[in-house]
Amino acid sequence: MADFGRVDFKDPTWYQKWKKEQQEAQQRRAEEKKRQEAEAKKRRELEAELDQEDDDAADDVQFEDYEPLWLKGIGKKHPDPVVENASLSAVKAPKPPDDALADISPDVVKEGKLSNLQLEAVAYANMCFGKNLEDGSRRGFFIGDGAGIGKGRELAGIVAQQWARGVRKHLWISVSNDLKFDAERDLRDLGSGNIPVQLLGKASYSARDLPKQGVVFATYASLLGKKGGKTSKPQTRLDQLLEWASPGFEGGLLFDESHKAKNLFGGNGGKPTKTGQAVLKLQTALPRARVVYCSATGASEPKHLGYMDRLGLWGGSDTPFGDFDDFRRAVESRGVGMMELVAMHLKQRGALVSRALSFKSCTFELVNDVMTPHMERVYDRSVEVWDLLRQCLAEGLELGVVNDPFKKPDAPVRRGTPNGVLWRYFWGAHQRFFKDLCVASKVPAALQVARQSLKDKKCVVIGLQSTGEARTKDAIEEHGEVFDDFVSAPRATLERLIKKVFASPGDDEADARQRELKACASRDDAPLGRTHGRSTRTRKGPAKGTYAQSDTDFSDSDSDSDDDEKAAAKLGVTLGKTLVRHKTASGEMREGVVVRRAFPFFVVQFGSEEAKFTAAQLHGILVFDVDDDSSDNVP
Repeated sequence: MADFGRVDFKDPTWYQKWKKEQQEAQQRRAEEKKRQEAEAKKRRELEAELDQEDDDAADDVQFEDYEPLWLKGIGKKHPDPVVENASLSAVKAPKPPDDALADISPDVVKEGKLSNLQLEAVAYANMCFGKNLEDGSRRGFFIGDGAGIGKGRELAGIVAQQWARGVRKHLWISVSNDLKFDAERDLRDLGSGNIPVQLLGKASYSARDLPKQGVVFATYASLLGKKGGKTSKPQTRLDQLLEWASPGFEGGLLFDESHKAKNLFGGNGGKPTKTGQAVLKLQTALPRARVVYCSATGASEPKHLGYMDRLGLWGGSDTPFGDFDDFRRAVESRGVGMMELVAMHLKQRGALVSRALSFKSCTFELVNDVMTPHMERVYDRSVEVWDLLRQCLAEGLELGVVNDPFKKPDAPVRRGTPNGVLWRYFWGAHQRFFKDLCVASKVPAALQVARQSLKDKKCVVIGLQSTGEARTKDAIEEHGEVFDDFVSAPRATLERLIKKVFASPGDDEADARQRELKACASRDDAPLGRTHGRSTRTRKGPAKGTYAQSDTDFSDSDSDSDDDEKAAAKLGVTLGKTLVRHKTASGEMREGVVVRRAFPFFVVQFGSEEAKFTAAQLHGILVFDVDDDSSDNVP
């Protein structure tokens, strides 16, 4: 509705003036809108430019050669060239105290058992242990060195130094029980082989079973272990460790591969992980512990720093952040550059070392044509096997003879691909199989290159995308620890799929294993060298509903025969009558009759020989049904 409140109607030109004012106001609004749109566009361009700069900064990282600043002339030089991020190299670390390396054996320094770089990490860790945060807890230290610097050796050096100072209880947490042997080796190499190292998982849940003096080696997974709870309060590994450490624990709390706890704060409503909560609880309950975070990938995002409670980045009067949430929001809003400033701040306070091996003068060569003719044939045959499995699975589901192991009886019918979970499982196994097969195909070429490099007096380091360790553990659990051949990860994946998907209802796996244990044979008869303890197991014939390696068929009951005839009839096949014509690989044309069904195959009688075909293959060679009077004339 037009506004005529300020119009003088006595003026004969009032309408022209009012209309002019309206036009000018409309023009001003249009100009203001254009100005706001231009500012918004400029703001978006600026944000995009900043994002691009962040991406470029992340991709185009510059490095500088690194040498310890304050430990020159102490210890032997690290055996390989080492570099540091250019932004970190612009910051000077503080000088450690003169006694920072006290109680380190002179032989360790003189013989280079700890290089000058590793000694620097031990010195700065010891310096941080001598300072407290405002809440009274001991300040921690962060080892962010890359692969090849020797983070495990640095942790062993910290333990050895504190042991020599009379601190005789330490907790070392890592990702695998196998790394316990590496920790023992590092301590032994440093002349501290007398320090006992006990694996937490091998002890009972009583704190009395842990050593009064020594190193308790635990994994992040073991921190979550517990037993009992049905009739009494559950016993947990975390409570056991806290009871063992109390009172007044001042030993090393070493978090090797500490990024396992990075999801303490999920962000965006994400739930914290139990591992992150356990790591934080240990630090809170043991305020005087000497905490070391050790990881080459400690934090790729600000939220991953949440478990590093002892670095003093938040919660004190000397920091601008009241708690971790304030810190996270401030860093996230400023991008990669702010993360670099955090790292520079930590180095300036002597709470961080982050070095990496230099790749200067390194060359890269991609070796092609590593597939041998044998491996090509294996690959081609594998493709045929998986294509056959796919056909069998599709036909079995359509005919209702394959049960979906992932389908719940009372689950509602949903839109989309039927048996979607089953097919995702199938294609996941398919991907794992061929990935492991491709890795295996590269082994001969890798060995050839390694042998030649060793002849040339070079050091060989082999990296694996996948070790097949999980399949090996499964095989050991199932067959025992004695093998006379390698465990094939692709074969294990295939067998697992077949047992999971094509197992007949009622064929309990435990019963099948018990039958195998009862049927023992000599080692020479073991299929693929599978053994159980010192006895070798072989299967006496196929279990019901499984595949036999020979052409021996299943013994069909009357009801099974009826089911077979019904299934064959759905495909237009009459057992004992339907004639097929098949061309062999040599070009010979032969005729036969479909005589019976051995799921997922149909058996065709060609004279005195038999052959098996899937339903899809059978459709391509069907001819007609033979009359009863003429069936005897079929070859």
